[in-house]
Amino acid sequence: MKKRIISGAVYTALLVGFFCLKIYVHAFCFDALIYAFAIMGTWEILRAFKDKTTKSQRVMVMIFAIVCIPVCAVTEEYLSFGLHYTCVCFFTLAVALLSLLVLDHDKTTPENLGVSFLSAIYPVLLLSILVLVNHAPAPVALKDVAFNSSLLILFIFVVSPLSDVFAFIFGLSLKKVFPKKLAPTLSPNKTIIGAIGGLIGGMIGACALYFLYGKLAGSYENMGLWLPVYLTMGLLTSAATAFGDLVESCIKRKVGIKDMGKIMPGHGGVLDRIDGTLFASMVVYLAFSVVRMYLI
Repeated sequence: MKKRIISGAVYTALLVGFFCLKIYVHAFCFDALIYAFAIMGTWEILRAFKDKTTKSQRVMVMIFAIVCIPVCAVTEEYLSFGLHYTCVCFFTLAVALLSLLVLDHDKTTPENLGVSFLSAIYPVLLLSILVLVNHAPAPVALKDVAFNSSLLILFIFVVSPLSDVFAFIFGLSLKKVFPKKLAPTLSPNKTIIGAIGGLIGGMIGACALYFLYGKLAGSYENMGLWLPVYLTMGLLTSAATAFGDLVESCIKRKVGIKDMGKIMPGHGGVLDRIDGTLFASMVVYLAFSVVRMYLI
């Protein structure tokens, strides 16, 4: 438990430090942290799937991890085409991997090709969404509301942890009263009451962001509109966090390992720490896109 607390404190300090660098220096600083997540996470998942992929496939996926995040960040910052160029990177990887059916046909199978694609999507392609969040432009029409990339990152890295904390508290304190399992095959320790606690924690985190961040950087105009938006985003983000945890649990169970790595004592690897974050990023970015389209 002591190691877990220390690792969690170090991780939190890193997030806060790079978030401050994003605000006061440049958004690329936070991209550097995402890039580190991508490289280390790809290394972890390739190691977990080592017996299920070939060396050529692992090299191609690692090159994709090295190239994709910087390309996404630079093109989004200066051209607003980060998503397009991320797709170009992935398409290039797809062509390269499929070419192995001809160039390395003795070792290449549909099964190991599928695992290679999964290793590229999880985590790099999902982390590219976090890059887009980091560079999300503040809608001009919302100049009186602090709905910008900094808020979106806070949604991901405040709501998700709070969701995990409340899920743990509810599950630990109420599992004897409500013992029903959420997904007994994938994660035997998760309960439905814990999942409900996670949803509550997500909405509490969103509500706190509305008042605290709004006080510091925004306003409380149109509270009847924006508070429900925040609460809905908090609910969806916490649900995505729980789903991401289950996805990670399923992958580890399929390959027969307990943790993806050991870089964070008490937590495991990088992927063990950001599993929920990967899916929370998608929900937050989609919610931001909807807000831009329909509420401006």
